[in-house]
Amino acid sequence: MDLNLFAVFEAIMRHGSVSQAAQSLGLTQPAASNALTRLRGQLGDQLFVRSKNGMLPTRFATQMAPVIARALSGLAEVASQSASPSIALADLKRNFTFVMSDLEEALFITELIGGLAKAAPGISVEVRPFRSDILQDALELERVDFVMAHLEPSIRNLKNLVTRNIATLDFVCVMARAQALADRPVIQLEEYLERGHILVAPDRRGRRGVIDAHLRTMGRQRAVVCSIPHFLSACLLVSETDHLVTLPRQLAERAARHFPLRIMELPIPVEGFSIGLHWRSTRDKDPEHASLRDFILATLSPD
Repeated sequence: MDLNLFAVFEAIMRHGSVSQAAQSLGLTQPAASNALTRLRGQLGDQLFVRSKNGMLPTRFATQMAPVIARALSGLAEVASQSASPSIALADLKRNFTFVMSDLEEALFITELIGGLAKAAPGISVEVRPFRSDILQDALELERVDFVMAHLEPSIRNLKNLVTRNIATLDFVCVMARAQALADRPVIQLEEYLERGHILVAPDRRGRRGVIDAHLRTMGRQRAVVCSIPHFLSACLLVSETDHLVTLPRQLAERAARHFPLRIMELPIPVEGFSIGLHWRSTRDKDPEHASLRDFILATLSPD
C-alpha cells in the first residue's frame, strides 16, 4: 500500500476537486487522477463520483475519511518530532564512548576534553582502543557513540556509517634532536635509508607500511628494526636512539614539545591521509548525540 495515495484522498475530500487537490499537493492533475485510480483499485470502492457540485465521496469514503485524517496527522507529528532541534550541550548529563588510536588521542583529546569542561561539564567521555575486527558490532550494538580514525577502504564501507572529515595529515621524518645531520630541512634519501626505522602499525601486523610501498615502486628498501602499535611509544623510542620514525606532521610537532625530537621533510613524496569523525546513521535523530557531534565538528574540523 502506497501511503502517498491517502494524502491525495484527503486533499480531494477537502477540496471536492481533483485539480484543486493536485494543486495543493504540488502535483499535476494527471498524477492526482492516477493516484485516485490506484487507490480505488486497492480499496475496491469508487471513493468519489463526479457531480455538478464537484467530486462527491461515496459512503465508504465518508466513513474512511476521519480514520485517514487521524493517520496522516499522526505521521505529520512523527515527522515534526524527528526534525526537533538538538538539546543544548550545557544541559547534557551523559557518558559518551569514543573509539580512537593514540594518534587521535594525541591530536584531539586535549581540545575535546578541555572544551567539554567549559561547554558541557555534565558530559563524561570513555575512550576505547581502535580495533577494526570488532568495530562493526560495536557500532551496531550501540556500544560506541563515535569513532575518530582514518578508516581503510575495507572498513570505510561499514553499513550505515556517516563520516565527516576533521583533519588532513601529511608525513615527516622524526629523529632524536641530538643526531648529527646536516642542518637542512630535508633529509637525503641515502641518509634516510641507511638509518634503522621504527614502523608504527596500529591495528595491523607486519613490518611494512605506506612508506615501504612508496620505496618499493622506486626499487628501494628501508630497514625496519621495530614495529609497534603506538605512535607515542615510537616518539619516545627515537628520542633515545639513532633510529628514525615517519609520523604525521601534526603529531610530530606536538610530540616535539615534550620529547627532544628533530623534524625533517621526507626525501620522497608520500600521499597524506584524512581522519574522520564517524558514527552510525541510526544515531542521527538522537538529539543529545547530535548536540555533541556538532560541538566536536565545530571544535576540531578544519572547516
